Amino acid sequence: MVSLIRDINPEEPSTTRGVAGLWKAMLLCLVVLSLLLGYYYSRAYGIISWAAFGFIGFIGMVLLWRQAFKAAETGPTRISVPVSHVLERVFARSADAGLIVENGKAVRANVGYLELVQSFGIHMTDGDPPMPEKIFEKAPDAARAALYRLGLISDEDAFEEEKVELLDEHGNLLRFMVRVTVHKQQQFWQIIDYSYDPSQDGALLSKAPIGLLVVNEDGKVVSANDVFREWTGYDGALSKLQIKDFIEHPEALLSSPQEANRTVRFDTRLVTQKDIATPIVLVATWHILDTGQYIASIALHGHSTVTKRGEHAGASDLKGLTSGENSQTLENATPVDAGLLPFAFVDLDMVDLSKASIVEANTAFEKLSGLTEWRNLSLRDVITRHSSGPDIFSLPVNELTPDKPVDAAIQGKEGTAVSVYACLDHASETCRLYLVDISARKALEDQLIQSQKMQAVGRLVAEIAHDFNNLLAAIRLYTDTLLGRHPIGDPSYPELQQINANGNRAAALVKKLLAYSRKQTIRAERLDVSETLSDMAVTLKQVLGEKVKLDIRHGRDLPDIRVDKSQFDTVLMNLAVNARDAMKEQGGGQITIESRVFSKSGLDNAGLKAALDKLPGDQIVAISVADTGTGITDEIKSKIFEPFFTTKAQGEGTGLGLSTVYGIVQQSGGHLAVDSEMGVGTTFTIYLPEAGEDTEADLEAKPVARKGVKLPPKAPADLAGQGNILFVEDEASVRVIAAKTLRKRGYNVIEACDGEEAYELIQEAEAPFDLMISDVVMPGMDGPTLLKKARPELTETRIVFISGYAEEEFSDLLAEEPDVTFLPKPFTLIQLAEKVKQQIGEVV
Repeated sequence: MVSLIRDINPEEPSTTRGVAGLWKAMLLCLVVLSLLLGYYYSRAYGIISWAAFGFIGFIGMVLLWRQAFKAAETGPTRISVPVSHVLERVFARSADAGLIVENGKAVRANVGYLELVQSFGIHMTDGDPPMPEKIFEKAPDAARAALYRLGLISDEDAFEEEKVELLDEHGNLLRFMVRVTVHKQQQFWQIIDYSYDPSQDGALLSKAPIGLLVVNEDGKVVSANDVFREWTGYDGALSKLQIKDFIEHPEALLSSPQEANRTVRFDTRLVTQKDIATPIVLVATWHILDTGQYIASIALHGHSTVTKRGEHAGASDLKGLTSGENSQTLENATPVDAGLLPFAFVDLDMVDLSKASIVEANTAFEKLSGLTEWRNLSLRDVITRHSSGPDIFSLPVNELTPDKPVDAAIQGKEGTAVSVYACLDHASETCRLYLVDISARKALEDQLIQSQKMQAVGRLVAEIAHDFNNLLAAIRLYTDTLLGRHPIGDPSYPELQQINANGNRAAALVKKLLAYSRKQTIRAERLDVSETLSDMAVTLKQVLGEKVKLDIRHGRDLPDIRVDKSQFDTVLMNLAVNARDAMKEQGGGQITIESRVFSKSGLDNAGLKAALDKLPGDQIVAISVADTGTGITDEIKSKIFEPFFTTKAQGEGTGLGLSTVYGIVQQSGGHLAVDSEMGVGTTFTIYLPEAGEDTEADLEAKPVARKGVKLPPKAPADLAGQGNILFVEDEASVRVIAAKTLRKRGYNVIEACDGEEAYELIQEAEAPFDLMISDVVMPGMDGPTLLKKARPELTETRIVFISGYAEEEFSDLLAEEPDVTFLPKPFTLIQLAEKVKQQIGEVV
């Protein structure tokens, strides 16, 4: 039978203690009596009496000494284990499970150990408690292997410990620290349950104005803190709660790759028990247990409108939270260790942020800041003011409340944006700062602001470009007419040719405006990146000059991209020329054009990853153009893509180069980024998705003469023809000269100034029209509306739309109507005549 060590009440009566006390009293009397008798008989017998009674007193003193320090016979029946009374009481009173093992067999167990056995549903036979291996027999192999290693420890005074983690039958996370100490061939086992450890660090973490919880790989909540419970108003058993019950679109986490230390961030909404949904940011990190199962440590932040059961937070609640008066503790648990938290924190030695130094931090902070030697480092050396927020060092720390966090940035090249919350400890006059990475959110906000600004300017530019194209169309048509009357040798020919040349320049300028506004006609085709860069190298070297060295570095295994080749060449040319001009003051430099391919899923930069999410597929081709110039300031960087913005001297640039690049990349389905460092240089990077498989359009676009593949039609040699044409155009200057020119070519042309008039002419026409040429944008009834309304009468009629907008604006219409083609403005008389000839030819 194993001894069960229990604590003994010192006031309980004990026979052993009474006998021991009587012996001590008798021996004390014997010593005193011997001294008195020795003194009394010393007068008669002298030294002999002192020797005799002194010897008896000495024997009494020895017996009294032994009795005083003799171990008390207390507690249960003793066995052969020599444990002192003090150690027995410590062993019995310990809240942790304890077991003494000798020669591989349990000889003593305390109450904590028996309670642990009972909690696992194990029944003892003959009153003998089981060995630890029996308790954890359902634990994973790694845990049982750890217990086996501990059982083999035999060296004197050896000490070892192992962590054991497992999920119970209800899915709750259990965590134990098992320690073994060897003394005099006995093993002392100590099993510490820290599944629900309200340690000091856990208590501090519970004060964070962030909802903390842990879910398993199926989305079941394992643990959560009080902040989470207050936000959701959930006070039931966590074992019944699933992440889908309070988080919208939880599949963004549960469907993500479950890899150790993988972090997932996304914007979602938190739904309370009262069905109140609030925008929130979810940050989670996957961890693997010894069982091989995955759990996710989750932090929810950004929620500030709902506290207990959906009530709105008052100022007093927030004040109490930051001052420590309302310090929250975890419900039975701190859901995650400080080292596993998906957000960073630092402990400061004082509450004055401008003078404070770091005394403690977690691993998330090291990862966020890139610092490993942070102890005693000034906070000013770690974080700095964010461009969009106030100076954090000028604010009292008690103003960093949950509903008003301050945005700051981590010092360094990346300048990672963080939201800073504070938690004060008035007793020690110190504080803890929580740093939540919001770089992805900030990147999206910046992109949204930039996109809105560019869209607004783009709409204005597109409208201006459309009106300019109408004017240029008239100018070019009338100029062509006059050039036909005044050929080479005529005194007026040089002036007319100059007008024509300037009209072409204006048309090119409008084309750039359309490129910026992403309303330019594109002809996307499949391109080999390395081949395209090599072809451009010769042209670029001629443009850049001898003072600029061009270095082209080709990436390996690059997939093809799908872009308009002429526009892609324009992008490279504009970026290279811009880089050359940036190095002009220093007398030249080097331009490096580099291509590479990477996977979106492998990106660590949250901002870039968010920007590339809109690109299809996972493989991204990056082409960067880097220079060794002076760099670009942040102020200028925010404006470089705006049309007509330039830092060059008057007459040296139009300010449309980079805006054109931006528009072409956006319209091609890519992303353009700029990175610059003053005194080092600037790098523009174009991100484009891989082309994927060949489409029918790709095959038809290849100019290969083979059976079944048509070559592009050649321009007709004779532009004269016959046929009935309805010309619909609200710009009289364009309509009149175009109709006059077509009549000279032999066509019968009927004019209409708008859609309503054109529809009436179609209804009243005696003979059907062979061709209808119509402007797209007109007051009243526009071109597409006219076509749909008059389609029953135009079944055999070919349609040509003309417009100052890009063909892509009407791609859906062109796809639905096989007989519809497009002619962009401004066009020449020759281009108009060729288009008509291709559509109707000789109609008899």
